[in-house]
Amino acid sequence: MTYIAFTHRRTSILMGILALVLAGYSASPAAQPKLFQHHLLPHDAASRWPTVGPDWSTQTLALHLENTVFVSDPEMLIKALKDVLPGQHIVLRNGTYPISGKRLRTTKLSPTALQPITLRALEPGKATIELDSSEGLYINRPHWRISGLRFIGKCKHQSRCEHAIHVVGNAGNTLIEHNEFIDFNAAIKVNRDKDAFPDHGIIRHNHFFFTAPRDVAKPVTPINVDHGNNWLISRNIIRDFIKLGGNQVSYGAFIKGGSIKGAIENNLVICNSTQQDFTGSRIGLSLGGGGMAQQHRRGKSEAETVEALIRNNIVIRCNDAGIYINRGKHSAVSNNILYGTQGIDIRYPQSDTYIANNILNGNITQRDSGKADSKANLVSSRRFWFGEEAIDSWFLSPGHGNFTVTSEQTRKQLHSHAVPYQLLPGHENKDFCGNRISSNSRFRGPFIKATACFR
Repeated sequence: MTYIAFTHRRTSILMGILALVLAGYSASPAAQPKLFQHHLLPHDAASRWPTVGPDWSTQTLALHLENTVFVSDPEMLIKALKDVLPGQHIVLRNGTYPISGKRLRTTKLSPTALQPITLRALEPGKATIELDSSEGLYINRPHWRISGLRFIGKCKHQSRCEHAIHVVGNAGNTLIEHNEFIDFNAAIKVNRDKDAFPDHGIIRHNHFFFTAPRDVAKPVTPINVDHGNNWLISRNIIRDFIKLGGNQVSYGAFIKGGSIKGAIENNLVICNSTQQDFTGSRIGLSLGGGGMAQQHRRGKSEAETVEALIRNNIVIRCNDAGIYINRGKHSAVSNNILYGTQGIDIRYPQSDTYIANNILNGNITQRDSGKADSKANLVSSRRFWFGEEAIDSWFLSPGHGNFTVTSEQTRKQLHSHAVPYQLLPGHENKDFCGNRISSNSRFRGPFIKATACFR
């Protein structure tokens, strides 16, 4: 492991005091959550980080009227979801669709790879589904595609707005892309239904965020994948997931429950984009999350995940671990930037993790018999008192999400002594900025060069 300075001292207490002074705000789990204020980071994600989040400028597709069902009000949408046939498109005209009830049920017919069912907006980003619902869209059949929509939780009590989309059982090969999810405790939830498992799903180019802290006891994790094998979570923006109720622990995204070969790559995760300080712990990305009892895992696996990976992500402003591996067998954590987090946490004997080419402040921690094989990581020092850290000189404005490298000399220094990037069959094999990665590529952090990916 390569280090650029090192210290075990933590600055979270001091940072918390400073944030309270600057923001003039104190959050209490018992108080009604107030809307977030004093954002440090821009909300115009499409223009600031063009390689992640929804791209609504290029998603308009040609329509074939014979297999398209147009809807323009909530009643039409509810009916279309129940009656849709394999191969059909449900297309929402511009507008808002307020819907209440436990869940939005979908057809009992099963789409196929050649005849998927598509739910999408006529004009991406201009159709909004407002849900006063605990489960939202309930999908238990394979080959659904959901694109170009805005989902907003509109519940009187935050605990009711659990999911926007619930993917269960036989709902394999589900594709969820170019959507926006606002104010759901676990906007996308994936899990088994008895002995049926939803495998091979994709969640990419979406934007997940909250307008206020969640004062709930239920889990707060915008992307929660349980039991499913071969899920890909890619090129999403996930931010401001703050939990004030219950155990006060929240995650940006995790895979757990005995899952095999999942991947979390090329995402931007911002635990708290405000100047406000909150109680609780916010963890960026995880294999294993908060854990699941072994008898409830797929195949009663001894591990939460097997051969899963977290790579090419940018995770910032988290007061706990940026990446947490909880019983992740044969895991890989590579080529991430972790800024303003506690670092990488490897926990429990089942976790044997290959950690390479990461750039971070914080530490790489092995605890409760967790094991890490660390290679070519750059760990910046954390200074207890005031002053910039080394990592602040490497990038243009990391605290505001701009990781453009400050000079060509710095770029060469960051990438020197990096170990080879591990290409995976069936994966995009592009970096955070969209540069193609070859078998000869050697670089630290999530991108080879920052070409047009920070603005």
